[in-house]
Amino acid sequence: MESIGVLVTYPKSTYLEQELEKRFNLFKFWTVSDRTQFLKDHRDIIRAVVGNSIVGADAALIESLPKLEIVATCSVGLDKIDLPKCIEKGIRVTNTPDVLTDEVADLAIGLILAVLRKLCDCDGHVRSGKWKEGEYQLTTKLVSALVEGRLGGAGLDVFEHEPEVPKELLCIENVVLTPHVGSGTMETRKAMSDLVLGNLEAHFLNKPLLTPVV
Repeated sequence: MESIGVLVTYPKSTYLEQELEKRFNLFKFWTVSDRTQFLKDHRDIIRAVVGNSIVGADAALIESLPKLEIVATCSVGLDKIDLPKCIEKGIRVTNTPDVLTDEVADLAIGLILAVLRKLCDCDGHVRSGKWKEGEYQLTTKLVSALVEGRLGGAGLDVFEHEPEVPKELLCIENVVLTPHVGSGTMETRKAMSDLVLGNLEAHFLNKPLLTPVV
């Protein structure tokens, strides 16, 4: 499969890039200075696109690659892929579900606790030396605050225009923000990468896809 061109749209995992290079003719889109010319020069070589939650495959990219057969995203979300265009052109699409469920759940619980117990503010209270001036304000307990309507806060890990974050959120005290790290463990990212590799190998060996979407 070394002659099959695979275009990776955005840096995600060193492990994934290394494993792709062992199996395919790999191109890294973010290193290309003139993308228009690059796509013209390689339009008949690239048969797969590997994307993620930041950059996938929009209609323009799909149209510029007439030999494209599969888009494999290293994410669960599909909003960066033009699915109608893929369906129209008969392009297969896969994602990486299930393997990141536990880590995402861990972070969700962590964010809830961080908001409820004001952990980030507590950390700042200690680091700034304010603890010597007096005890930190009492917080409240995930059930009574919800029932009584006294809870107002948010823990956010995913944003619409990443890595841009709405400025309004940055100055709100009862909001905890993380940089889309719900699946951010080495083990999970490797499992996601292995799913991408498995789907690409299955496709080009004419075997059933592991996690087909389209």
